[in-house]
Amino acid sequence: MLIKQIAAYTKFTTTEQTIAEYILANTSSMENISIQELAKRTFTSNASIIRFAHKMGFRGFKEFKIQLLKSIEQLDGPQKDINPNIPFEDHSPLMKISEDMMHLTQQAIKETYQLLNEAQLMEMTKHLYNAKRIFLFAAGDSQIRAESFQNKLWKINKYAILAKEREEWALNAANLLRDDCAFFISYDAKAMNDLIAARLIKERGIPILLLTSYPDSELGKLADVIITVSRLETKETEKISTYSSQAAFEYILNVLFSTLYQMEYQENRQRQLWRAEVLQQYEEKPF
Repeated sequence: MLIKQIAAYTKFTTTEQTIAEYILANTSSMENISIQELAKRTFTSNASIIRFAHKMGFRGFKEFKIQLLKSIEQLDGPQKDINPNIPFEDHSPLMKISEDMMHLTQQAIKETYQLLNEAQLMEMTKHLYNAKRIFLFAAGDSQIRAESFQNKLWKINKYAILAKEREEWALNAANLLRDDCAFFISYDAKAMNDLIAARLIKERGIPILLLTSYPDSELGKLADVIITVSRLETKETEKISTYSSQAAFEYILNVLFSTLYQMEYQENRQRQLWRAEVLQQYEEKPF
């Protein structure tokens, strides 16, 4: 959650550290505080508050405050203090590992849900629905999530292309047309290849969608629509696996598939039943 991220962050400037300490010490009064009042109480400026929000991954103070208040609300309920980077120890019992993984997954999904904005979700759904072709830019573990999303899209006659398959990202970026869209799935959104591809795509007026935990990244500045997932993990060298980020990605991609399915709900249901009937007849047909 955001409160824990602020408390654990180690790269604040002196001014940012002052802001962080005030927020952590005055969580009960944050609901009614304005950016001007926060700047006054921390002896800083509006610009410093905005830079602080940017450093925490938000586009501005308003977005930061909404998530901060949600994070503060969570402090009132029971918490499972699980390290998302190393969620189990050397000699942890098997059932303790199972329980902690359940709680970590729940936390990643819950925090991602709280970051969801209905307008952004609708806009991203419409771009995916209207696109003739959907180019998915994802690498590593995120590419596995993209492949799963691609498979779901096939079932509703939306054919997506894995843009990074066989490292053909540059060719695919050049092949996009105005009625296509590019969908980047990247936790930290810092891959140089993604940035180069996005700049090329942006110049041609093609919609860019982004699923990330760092909406204020350079890639985020090029995106037309961004959905933000929870930021629980830290550096690559400090984590066993991408547990929480991939759970969050899978959740959002399932949401997007569901909202796309709903756009033509009856047609998709009929198509699904017809497909099942055809497959059954094929299986029963003697050779």
